[in-house]
Amino acid sequence: MAKTPVMNADFARWYVDAFMDDGQTRAQRWKGVVDTAATANFHTVEVLVRYAFATAAPVDGWKNEKLAETHQAVLATISGNGSPMVPAASRRELQVLSAAVLVRLFSSMPDAAIVVLNASFEGKRKYDLPMDLPGLAKIALVEFARKKHERPDTKAFEIVAPKLEFEVSPEAMASMTSAQWTSELDRLRDAARMATREIVDGQNRVAKLLARRISLGEEELQMLWWLIGGQSNVADAPFDEIAASLKPLVLGEELGQLTQVSPGPASMKALLSRAGIGGETLKISDAVNAADVDWIRGVTTSDRVSPVTTPLHFALEKKLEIGSNDAWLPVWASMTGLPIDTSIPAIKLAELFYREYLFLHVNG
Repeated sequence: MAKTPVMNADFARWYVDAFMDDGQTRAQRWKGVVDTAATANFHTVEVLVRYAFATAAPVDGWKNEKLAETHQAVLATISGNGSPMVPAASRRELQVLSAAVLVRLFSSMPDAAIVVLNASFEGKRKYDLPMDLPGLAKIALVEFARKKHERPDTKAFEIVAPKLEFEVSPEAMASMTSAQWTSELDRLRDAARMATREIVDGQNRVAKLLARRISLGEEELQMLWWLIGGQSNVADAPFDEIAASLKPLVLGEELGQLTQVSPGPASMKALLSRAGIGGETLKISDAVNAADVDWIRGVTTSDRVSPVTTPLHFALEKKLEIGSNDAWLPVWASMTGLPIDTSIPAIKLAELFYREYLFLHVNG
């Protein structure tokens, strides 16, 4: 079993600030945070963010079997002492610990930062935590974008010739029996096999680097042509002819479709701005009601659409289910915990929809 790393100073401070405990319990909880982060996937971050933001949506996802299973796994691991935590008695502690796991994941998992920013909904969803969780997520996402689009050093593509560790002296060869020859040949075979494995591993590493670089190059090229062309495939119209209320969702999705590697380029906001999306305030209800039913049906096919981590896709899903321009809104507000009259700048709306698309469809 891997040794638990030294407790992070930020976690130590957060736990003491929240629970006035710097003893054994804190040490156990730190182990729980580390262990939970070590096995996290997109189901895990969905559970964690629901706890961290104390959302109206149930943590076990209503009748979502996979989310319910993940919830139980998180409860069993995050305590750090082998005994599952009981939500009814530990809701506040689970909130802080879940946020701490998410922060730990910010260094390795783009989806963790994405779901936090999606759930925050540009500050519309309030939370009570000892850290600025959305602020830390934003910093992490910028760093992810920088690193993932960074050109690798040419030395990363070099494969060093392995050394074959085998030698038999002439004196030994002169007096070797057939059994000894067999033993030495076996040793030569094993050494050759190890050297070959090193070469193959090196070639696979280089191939993976090249494939990633090609994907990023293709992503950049397609985004550039999309922007230069200025034509929306969804709306079948030039960017400047798309209705202002529809543009953030449509162009956010189209840019998401062109993204090969999450969290996308650091220039994402600039691309959306250049495509003609401005800072004017737009109501969520107006953006959703402007969308065509057939398009909505196409963008809400994922079984991971969530009122917490993908609230805009969830709004579209409710609109499709209920079929009215008015009746879906109270349902959406109740299930997301967001104000019924929520409005944000159009460019922010496009960013949110883009990030939601990445979480649902693009591998990090």
